[in-house]
Amino acid sequence: MAKVFLSAGHGGSDPGAVAYGMKEKDINLQIMLACHNELVRHGVTVVCSRTKDENDPVSQEVKEANACGASVAVSFHTNAGKGDGSESYYYATSANGKKLAQYCEEETKKIGQNSRGVKTKNLAFTRGTKMVAVLCECAFIDNAKDNDIIDTVAEQKAFGIAYAKAILRYLGIAYKSQSSSGSAGSSSGALYRVQVGAFGSKKNAEKL
Repeated sequence: MAKVFLSAGHGGSDPGAVAYGMKEKDINLQIMLACHNELVRHGVTVVCSRTKDENDPVSQEVKEANACGASVAVSFHTNAGKGDGSESYYYATSANGKKLAQYCEEETKKIGQNSRGVKTKNLAFTRGTKMVAVLCECAFIDNAKDNDIIDTVAEQKAFGIAYAKAILRYLGIAYKSQSSSGSAGSSSGALYRVQVGAFGSKKNAEKL
């Protein structure tokens, strides 16, 4: 079974980039949680660097990733510097890292984000991890236009799902939409309703 390590950059006393009343650490966490949920829904084992707001230095992330036996590691971040678009980084000598980074950019473009391309950089996360690793910058938090596509939890989750699709593509796992998953077990695709109770008292109905 495939195993993936996911990192939500920054956290706790380190907010990351801050603009328009938003903190990078919060955006990163929502993206990671959505990505986690999609991967798990497809049978992938996922290890997360954190699942809440807590201190999570990159050195600790690298140790956890290397210790968990994952074949893929992805770290989520939000950029600053008033640019525009997403970008994905991989370690220069990793051909598979480049492939995964390309998938990440292709999937974020599908949800309407501009792509600044795939890039190499001497980052602690991609350098220190032993598996195929990518660091994704989803958008620029301090660019008003770019911020508009990440300023709600729903939009952040959309990025998480997009990145999950990229990881699944890399792993060779076909993506199943939520609707197709929900109708599993019904050859006709029909939905069956179940009434769980009926009450003469509105109070009792609301309680249920």
